[in-house]
Amino acid sequence: MATAMNRPSKKHHFVPQAQLRNFSADPEQRFLYVLDKQTDRSFRTSILNAGSENDFNTVSVGARKWNFEDLFQKVDTRSAWLIAEILSRKSVAWLSENDRHALADLFATQMLRTYFSRTTPAHLADRLRDIARQLGYDPDQDPTMVAPSDTSLRLGAVRTFLHRSEQGVALLRLHPALYRANGSHQFIISDHPIALINAFPYGELGLTSHGILVVLPISPEIAIALHCPTIVKRYELAEQAGLAADQKERVLRYRDGLRSGNPIDIDEEAVLSLNHQQTVHSARYLYAAADTFDRTREALERQPHLRSVKAHLTLGDMGRPPKRRSGMPSGTYLVVQGPADHGMLTIEEIDPYGEGITARTDQVSLLAQMALDRGMLRAELYTDGRPMRAIGAAMIEPFGNTADGWFRVVHRGASMRELGKRLDRNGL
Repeated sequence: MATAMNRPSKKHHFVPQAQLRNFSADPEQRFLYVLDKQTDRSFRTSILNAGSENDFNTVSVGARKWNFEDLFQKVDTRSAWLIAEILSRKSVAWLSENDRHALADLFATQMLRTYFSRTTPAHLADRLRDIARQLGYDPDQDPTMVAPSDTSLRLGAVRTFLHRSEQGVALLRLHPALYRANGSHQFIISDHPIALINAFPYGELGLTSHGILVVLPISPEIAIALHCPTIVKRYELAEQAGLAADQKERVLRYRDGLRSGNPIDIDEEAVLSLNHQQTVHSARYLYAAADTFDRTREALERQPHLRSVKAHLTLGDMGRPPKRRSGMPSGTYLVVQGPADHGMLTIEEIDPYGEGITARTDQVSLLAQMALDRGMLRAELYTDGRPMRAIGAAMIEPFGNTADGWFRVVHRGASMRELGKRLDRNGL
């Protein structure tokens, strides 16, 4: 007969208690403050109750129930120690190779253990069913398109967690650093505390995307930020860039922090921006050491769709053009991404009758640098933030007087290039 000592816990945390204690509002680390995005109500709650749900990590299989809460115990124990050491030492310079692996596993686990591991597959399945109906097909008549059950979603989340090595490998390539909030605003955390941000307006939010930045607040003062190597490279080249004095000072501060592993002091605007990412990425609840959620409430007034977030991924509508990228500037630009680096060219003129994408830029030195990349490139042409054309497995081929800045983007393979010419001639 099960006793109170060995009975499995019913209260399961999708944000570990050890992590939440760093955001406690009292010296004994017993409670913190919560904002419910759906109701706008903020309140005090215990660390035990925050970031949790009864039987969240329980799945019913037939007449039996399986409690898989213990699957997270090893990661949580190791992660609690790792975060405590980082906060104590105020540095990531001491991390060994094993510690780096543990840090990547902490991030991967935290990404995969929240509501979104279940709501995202359910949302995508619903969108596929909607698209099928738009095409005149009844998904209810197809057993392969049946809406996933709660049991299958929970088992799928377990399977993804157990096979998280792919996320771990992607995270290991990123460079860790610490951000420090030392002004009047402090970091908050949420029910999905890992925020994926891209430092470039054209960037994607995949872990292997160029420009990706993955941020986890670990206390009101400190956040761990994992940087794409291309971000680090740009900070290293800061002294060669023609930056204004105040901008250069900020960039060099980041560069020095990335080099040393010591905390990078970030300004209050950056703190508020990272806090907004917690609002964007969370399903419903935000947590903080003080009841200071005014900025979050203002954001929710402006963006009411953030009150209840079901997924970070979605499928577009059939027959509609790609959406405008809000961060892209007005005008025409060519975004070029290679195996190791990426960049964006300002386009001054396009030859509509030229091969592939034939265009002219004033950024001649950047054009020459991109053209030297012998890897397979992907080029996307944007006009006023909207993607107009893309060519994959491509190369950049300057022609004419190099000072004039004329070039063409064409397929690197001869057969594909010839096919591209035929399609261009036929207006396809």
